[in-house]
Amino acid sequence: MPSEVTEEFIIVIAVVLIGLVLFGFTTSYFIPHEIFSLAQQQASSISSSTTISVGPLIIGSSSASTVIEVYNPAIAGNVTLIVFPEPSYLQQDVGLVTPQSPPQFSVYLSNGKLAKNTIISVPIYDISGKITYGSQITAYSVPFNTPVTVMVNGVSGSNYILVVWVLYNSNGYWFRIAYTFTGVPST
Repeated sequence: MPSEVTEEFIIVIAVVLIGLVLFGFTTSYFIPHEIFSLAQQQASSISSSTTISVGPLIIGSSSASTVIEVYNPAIAGNVTLIVFPEPSYLQQDVGLVTPQSPPQFSVYLSNGKLAKNTIISVPIYDISGKITYGSQITAYSVPFNTPVTVMVNGVSGSNYILVVWVLYNSNGYWFRIAYTFTGVPST
């Protein structure tokens, strides 16, 4: 009789352990996957109703500037910008290019104050869920529906374009919800 109780006790312990392992696997795989999927859906929804207006690239002696407005009438919060220069021959590939080195830029709000910057050290995804950029980068938080001025260092000449990424943070994941570019207007 004691051996039967011991066998049943071992079986109960084994079933409980298997249940705990399955529960651990479920919470470590399926729940984060579901959270990412929900974040991706939210970013995709915001992306579909967001537009970017960007002014011409104005070249100074060692820097360039432009005006950018991220427009979405349904949202009153903030969005995040990354701006980086690229050679103008890459404008047909603007959706594929990524910063080759940390871009040196500043973003100023319409009141002239410097926008709040943030360092992104986790992957940036596109709205399809693929990693677009995986290194640490500085970005600036700006309000939707408000024009801002961007100053970029290291741009000297009309053979550059500025690539603009609009990022949105959803459930701790960063998504590039829109992108565009601007260049020096042709005369």
